[in-house]
Amino acid sequence: MSNQKGFMGNALKFAAIFLATIGIFFVFNNHLIYASSGYKYGSITIPAKNGTICGAPNYIAYEKGFFKKNGLKADLVAKPTNIGDLEAGFSSGKYDALNGDFQYLPAIQNGAQILAAGGLHQGCIEVLVPKNSSIHSVKDLKGKTIGTPGEGSTGQYVATIALQHAGIDVKSGVTWKTFDYDLLTKAAEKGEVDAIATVDPYAYQAQKQNHFRVIVNNNNSSNSTKMAKMGMKKSGSCCYLYLPQKLVKENPAKAAAIVKSYKEAAAWIDKHPSETASILLDKKYVAETKFVNHKNVTSLIKSYHFSLKGKAGKADLKYYAEQLKKAGFLKSNTNVNKLIKNAYYKN
Repeated sequence: MSNQKGFMGNALKFAAIFLATIGIFFVFNNHLIYASSGYKYGSITIPAKNGTICGAPNYIAYEKGFFKKNGLKADLVAKPTNIGDLEAGFSSGKYDALNGDFQYLPAIQNGAQILAAGGLHQGCIEVLVPKNSSIHSVKDLKGKTIGTPGEGSTGQYVATIALQHAGIDVKSGVTWKTFDYDLLTKAAEKGEVDAIATVDPYAYQAQKQNHFRVIVNNNNSSNSTKMAKMGMKKSGSCCYLYLPQKLVKENPAKAAAIVKSYKEAAAWIDKHPSETASILLDKKYVAETKFVNHKNVTSLIKSYHFSLKGKAGKADLKYYAEQLKKAGFLKSNTNVNKLIKNAYYKN
């Protein structure tokens, strides 16, 4: 009986050691598989693809391996044109980062769970008119119809800032119409609108191919006083990096890895504008045309001055919030300082 008990005891000990060994191997093996993947923080989904040049940080962070280097497996998907769809994507956890404009401020005020994490580059938006138009200044836009890519788009907001600096009521002084990006130029040529407010490369192509004239350009990297008087902030950021509040709260290390990836991508773009242009065009992130070619895309990239700006980006966002409040796109009782403090990453 004692021999039987001894045998059973040894068997149980052996089984325990065997299972423990298997468990250690399983955990260790899983760790090896996990580590070898190079994705410490797992997957992220970014609504990036919309054909614009200013989305370059998304593409370069992906193509040059900055996401992977920082432990992120990135999936770049089509960017919805509807802000509501983007808000829903952030709230549900569908999206993890966004390269977007200051157009998201009203959405943030209305409860969108998004944080701005820094300005990515300077202006890429213009207000243009056909070459034979009688419009030669912002004041000439009074009583006219302006086409934009959407209600609440940054094109509309840039036009709005210029209009209110010219003393024109942005709601009763002009009429707004919405068209897809690639239909805005045609709409102006057909007389459906008098002016358009849009983003590069569409704005650039309208100038080069259709000979449109620029009335407002929100890229004031030259620190022009004339442009500043139209409301275009000197060296002001245009596009920002946005993160979901949920991600920042629940996984701050992953959020930091995303910010680091974009910071490195923006710095790389600024140093390698020609190679960036090649990647955008060769990989079909931006559609190449006669005028949207390597030379011209390189020139535009240089003019954007890519760099992730933290403190300065926050000051720029505050400026735009003040302008949108004046225009009525933010509530009249908005506390701008509080709004920006709550809407900014690591404030």
